[in-house]
Amino acid sequence: MLINLISLLSKNKVYLEATLADNLGVGQTMLGQLIHELIYRGYVEKIYVPLDAGRCNHCTSQCISKNAAENQCIAWSLTEKGKALFKKNNQIFSNNT
Repeated sequence: MLINLISLLSKNKVYLEATLADNLGVGQTMLGQLIHELIYRGYVEKIYVPLDAGRCNHCTSQCISKNAAENQCIAWSLTEKGKALFKKNNQIFSNNT
């Protein structure tokens, strides 16, 4: 499950939590736990995406951020360690096909 989340985040897209949860087939509470685990292990970091006129334009939902007062939206990104893990797993799966 953690590798699947890393794979989704490797696409350099910004997802709503609900979209990530749906893609993984889990609830938003479980998604929060998965993200927390990846942050703890150093594979994912929280990033702040700038907003355009109080709206996030980095995904198709263009949601209004809860942090609009700070003119930023919270998202997650793979760290270099996370990118290396994703690359390593892709090589393993490519060699096994």
